[in-house]
Amino acid sequence: MPLNQQAKWRRGNKAGSYFPEIYSKNPIMSENPEQKAAHERDLEAALTRLRAGKARVRIAQAVELHRRRPRSHFHPTPEFFVQTGGATRFECPGETFTLLSGELAVIPRGVPHAETPLDRRTPYGVLVCMHVKEGFVLHRGRATAERTIQGWGTERLASPRGREAFRYLDDVAEAGKVAAEHRQRFVTGLVDVFLVTLLGELHRPTVVSDARSPYVREAEKLARTMLAEPELSVERLAASVGCATDTLSRQFHKERGVTLTTWIARERVALAKELLADARYNVAEVGWACGFSAASYFIRVFRAHTGMTPRAWRVATGG
Repeated sequence: MPLNQQAKWRRGNKAGSYFPEIYSKNPIMSENPEQKAAHERDLEAALTRLRAGKARVRIAQAVELHRRRPRSHFHPTPEFFVQTGGATRFECPGETFTLLSGELAVIPRGVPHAETPLDRRTPYGVLVCMHVKEGFVLHRGRATAERTIQGWGTERLASPRGREAFRYLDDVAEAGKVAAEHRQRFVTGLVDVFLVTLLGELHRPTVVSDARSPYVREAEKLARTMLAEPELSVERLAASVGCATDTLSRQFHKERGVTLTTWIARERVALAKELLADARYNVAEVGWACGFSAASYFIRVFRAHTGMTPRAWRVATGG
């Protein structure tokens, strides 16, 4: 990893959430060993295809970063996609591409994108790897009758080493700066080490420790992967975890003492606090990154939870 890129990663995550100084010795937390094993199999298959030269790696252009676009959302950290069936049409600034079954994709941090599921010779399926504060998340996507992508099978893993691996995807995003004759090997090598790191963390011993009911547990894990999406709702989460909206709402309030809608707002505000520490984002961009469709709505919700406007919070905390 080039020194300038290391500096960029540290600057981009100066709040301390994204770049660990040391590795944790805590075990991986997993509630569903079978689900975790299925994720491992798909990542191992992707690695095998990559090493055999049979897995194309698509990289979205890092342009128009942190901008609001119709039907699109963006994340403050990079995403990695493994197309396990069918295809996904990605609409990004300046380009549209189709990720075919068996192919891999890197969406750089801040790139607005919209995804549409396509059935081909095999039913639609995708595995997504995402960065989170304490580690990383793996979750799947399936197509609905309305041709939208519904998340499911979420595995949230506490792993500083896995969290750090996403810096390799930052390097992949800058592959265009590498000489053409070395570019493919550069990308392949970085994606290889990214997959090896995640697989190494998945193979560590698991510990099951969670008193939440399955519906509440899955809804929370899935919601945290969707905070950037304005369409996130109780109804959408209930459909994804397989229960009625009223059932999920009642169970969540019973276990958490707040409504699911309030909890989602709290999670978005918590993410906004982290991003406000990064001077690269203006207040409106932070709001969009956290799923707020309008700056005025973001300011109103943030003030309701903190007693301050986002701008005042940034000044008060030295962001």
